[in-house]
Amino acid sequence: MNNNLSFNELWRKKVTRIGTIMIPVVMVSMFLPVIYLKLRYGVFPDWSIALSSWATIAAAFGAYYFIEPLSYYPILGLTGTYMSMTAGSISDVRVPAASVAQESVGVPYGSDRGSVVSTIGIAGSLFTTLTVVFITAVFGTSIIGLFPEKLLSAVQSYTVPAVFAAVYVQFCRFEPRLSFIILITTVIYLLLAHIYGLMMITAVIIPVLLSRLLYKKGFFGKQDSDS
Repeated sequence: MNNNLSFNELWRKKVTRIGTIMIPVVMVSMFLPVIYLKLRYGVFPDWSIALSSWATIAAAFGAYYFIEPLSYYPILGLTGTYMSMTAGSISDVRVPAASVAQESVGVPYGSDRGSVVSTIGIAGSLFTTLTVVFITAVFGTSIIGLFPEKLLSAVQSYTVPAVFAAVYVQFCRFEPRLSFIILITTVIYLLLAHIYGLMMITAVIIPVLLSRLLYKKGFFGKQDSDS
């Protein structure tokens, strides 16, 4: 799509309009079970308990509110970000689906075409996830009982690392020098794993800032007329 103005009119504006409507709708709908319990049975936690519980979660994971949308946006695109933030399972399902879809078609990450292809890949992952969740909910206990304990333990321990490794290898093909930088910062992250605040800085913030700086200096990457 060489005409960025047309793409902006046909895609981004409509996506933004729909997304800004649906995200608040989804947020409100998440409270419907609580509202039902209050109206039907009069059950509702004290506000002090609810707020203190939220504060505990926000203290541990609040950084993700800002880091995940920023770090995943180049892969997910605008539409994919709306869809992924609504559906969840971003790092282990949506990002790999978007990445594989763009690589299969051969479009660059962050481009207009990449945004469209990412949307298709994420939509496919949503249908797949719903199917798997339905089957698991209905037959999960019987199916899991057929597997040995060691196999289940291995799946739980290594599935997510394997997914991230596959995504990392895909990026290595496009920008080997950038992938080497990320590898170094990840090693630092592992060395500082016992310090939670520094984990976020070394694993996400520093790689993003350093990559941007080196890109501006022409160390890697090319300006794409499609982006």
